[in-house]
Amino acid sequence: MVYEDIEHNKRNTFFLIFFFILIITGLGYVLGELYGDPYIWVIAAFVFAIAYSFTTYYYSDKIVLAITGAKPANQYKHRQLIISAEGLALAAGLPKPRVYVMQGDAINAFATGRNPKNAVIAVTEGALKKLDKFELEGVIAHELSHIKNFDILVGTVAAVLVGVVAMLSDYITRSLFWGRGRRSSGGRGGAVIIIIAVLAAIIAPIAAALIRFAVSRQREYLADAQAVLLTRYPKGLIGALAKIKQDAAVENPVSSGMAHMYFNVSNSAAAKQILATHPPIDARIQRLSRM
Repeated sequence: MVYEDIEHNKRNTFFLIFFFILIITGLGYVLGELYGDPYIWVIAAFVFAIAYSFTTYYYSDKIVLAITGAKPANQYKHRQLIISAEGLALAAGLPKPRVYVMQGDAINAFATGRNPKNAVIAVTEGALKKLDKFELEGVIAHELSHIKNFDILVGTVAAVLVGVVAMLSDYITRSLFWGRGRRSSGGRGGAVIIIIAVLAAIIAPIAAALIRFAVSRQREYLADAQAVLLTRYPKGLIGALAKIKQDAAVENPVSSGMAHMYFNVSNSAAAKQILATHPPIDARIQRLSRM
């Protein structure tokens, strides 16, 4: 079952990269129609998409860490965190992950990297302050399960790729409404390019929706179950989820583009979307209580 999940995630990653290349090439054509020389723009967009995909695949962990502002855990200040992460990784048969800490009062964590050898686990300062040893181990074990299943590969690549699609779509929209481009006014050609540009501007939310399909809610249930098998203590993860539920008043600044990577998306804009990446906390607690 685990090996099937790993192969599934690898296929999803290559699908996302292929889909990304198609989108960027299409956006390049739209920009070419707006500014002239569409063929040159298409070639440039295609080359950019290939290069960006390569960079994303190999350096996605560094990109995500830079975006979140996470810093390496201090071996003295965060000693218990490092010991827990390394001990659980050893029990799971995984290499020791790099451990990071990010600012924020909300209880949260994520894992990133293209494979277990390059994996990173990051937790918030809020999690370190509010969770006891067993609860924190439950959260870490959950993230290690994502690492073992290669969920981090598809999740990290998806988070980085959707960002550039959103930026390019936004740029096309601004160019259109500010009247730039050689076909921005009048004529049949202008009407056609307006339609194309508007469609291009819709691509970003569609891409985000596809990511939420690729990284389904079932992945969270599976990671919860595997975390309990690893820690042998369901109450730890249940306690962490219960504290997250009680912590509803605390701001949780998780963007929709990266929501699928986080342990906790409650009290965030991403949690209110129809295609939410995470199941409700009550449902997760209920399943864990039966284990």
